Amino acid sequence: MPRVPDKTKHERKERVLFLLSRYPDGLTEREIAEHLNLERRTTNNYLRELEAEARVEKDGQVWCAWPFKTPVLRGFDLAPEEAMVLYLASRLYVKHSDQRNETAETVLLRLADILSSDMGLEDDIVQAAHELAHRPIRPGYEDVFRTMMRAYIYRCRVEITYHPYRGQPFATVFAPYLLEPSAIGFSTYAIGHSSVVDDLRTYKIERIERAALRLRDTYTIPTSFPGLELLRNAWSIYFGESVVAVTLRFAPQVTKRVQETQWHPSQTFSWDKEKPHHLLITFEVADTTDLLPWIRTWGASCEVLAPDALRDQMMGEARRLAHLYGWNTSSTESDKHARFNDIFGGGNE
Repeated sequence: MPRVPDKTKHERKERVLFLLSRYPDGLTEREIAEHLNLERRTTNNYLRELEAEARVEKDGQVWCAWPFKTPVLRGFDLAPEEAMVLYLASRLYVKHSDQRNETAETVLLRLADILSSDMGLEDDIVQAAHELAHRPIRPGYEDVFRTMMRAYIYRCRVEITYHPYRGQPFATVFAPYLLEPSAIGFSTYAIGHSSVVDDLRTYKIERIERAALRLRDTYTIPTSFPGLELLRNAWSIYFGESVVAVTLRFAPQVTKRVQETQWHPSQTFSWDKEKPHHLLITFEVADTTDLLPWIRTWGASCEVLAPDALRDQMMGEARRLAHLYGWNTSSTESDKHARFNDIFGGGNE
């Protein structure tokens, strides 16, 4: 079958779009093909391309013209150091993404084209896109990601099927108010109003199994919604009004590294009066769930002092780790010391 010229293809797609714009309630694929005297397979290809371009959307069995005007981003000039910020952001995004996302790949390649003329950064950014292209493909993820982005951009509700970490999948109508990436678990979260509880909820986009836009069901973000201020007390994504004070003690070998970083807006440092050269750091966070992975990364160089519940939790993990690695927690102190010397060579080096 001869290839359709690009100009003809473009004109046909425009006719599909014009036809749908005359039928606000939508048309089926068969009806579109009959109206325009096109083959069903060809019609489907055009519809899918228009859908990817955010110009049409499928609503049940019918296709509808996209009811929103596609925003066009304004161009802007960047100083070289400002462009470097975009480069670093692109590298961070690739590290953050553990699965393929072709939308992000396209953005990176466009960014490479923009930066190629004067700065010579295109090879690095193309390499970042190449890395992203070789991430594992998760069926359905890109469609869900694109749908959630559009729901937020165009402020239209979305029907989702969500599968929580524990529990059975459930359906809800969701209005996203805020999108927030998290380095923990390489994840992106949507915070907004969920119909199933008639309240704010946080959903991990990677756990959404299905997402379908409700094109004519628009919403506005309430003026009472605080935006990013909502996460002021969160370590990463778990927010709340009440806070718990967490105090950690760091060993001398890591104190310099700990002090190099602003880990949380509430952090305060002080030197431990009971243990010389040990550093104390205190946070006030709404929830310790997403703080735990960070504490674990420091291993035995970090000790939880407060709250008691968190300390007990880490003690329980330490016991399980000791059992996992063959450390007999019921042994006498002398036996443990001898076993320690066998493993680590003894001494105080």
